[in-house]
Amino acid sequence: MPFAHPATRSGSVRLIPRAALCLAATLILAACGSGGSVRTPAAQESTAGYPVVLDNCGTRVEVKAAPRRAVSLDQGSTEIMLALGLGDRMAGTGTWTDPVMKGLEKENAKVERLADRYPSFEKVLDAEPDFVTASFGATLSKGGVAPRDQFAKLGVPAYLSPSDCAGKDNSGGGDGARTKTLGMETVYGEVRDLAAVFDVRERGERLVSALKARVRKATGGIDASRTTLLYWFANSDSPY
Repeated sequence: MPFAHPATRSGSVRLIPRAALCLAATLILAACGSGGSVRTPAAQESTAGYPVVLDNCGTRVEVKAAPRRAVSLDQGSTEIMLALGLGDRMAGTGTWTDPVMKGLEKENAKVERLADRYPSFEKVLDAEPDFVTASFGATLSKGGVAPRDQFAKLGVPAYLSPSDCAGKDNSGGGDGARTKTLGMETVYGEVRDLAAVFDVRERGERLVSALKARVRKATGGIDASRTTLLYWFANSDSPY
């Protein structure tokens, strides 16, 4: 299952190949958080589990109750939520590039697709969301759906996948520059973040355990020390 970066200077959808994110995507679903999100003591000490407070990519995200009308704005986020069994708590999805991951088709069909690409800010608000999540910073920015602070002003928590900020410098233009290799721990962290937000922590741990087992099975006994890889980070027309 390839991921796509929806924001390019030309406005076209940019595909990130299956090989480039085979672990961070294909093994699960989605695009990829713990390196950028840290649960605070406030979340841990609450006997009822709320509020859940996350330091998410440098932004404080506070969720006061389990979301019931979440909107996922990238395919990666959508597939993580569906894999956690949260389809009945989703009011809409957006920014699709490929068929949904196998095994999630039935649940995905029950969730309204607001748009194949970026839905408008107004379209998202029309779904009356109480939580928004996205895989790419470009989605939650000008030129995407809307900056995070626009959702915050309306009392809607907006969560960004740490895979697009942990070990990554987004201060420049384009897609930013990665300063640290993206690892599966970041993916597992995102699963745990969302599981905490929706109060399904046991489901999150089961999903993480299943993904770790798949990694062990896929990599066990393999010596890749002399292997060289070429990542084709582009559309099918030409690399850049």
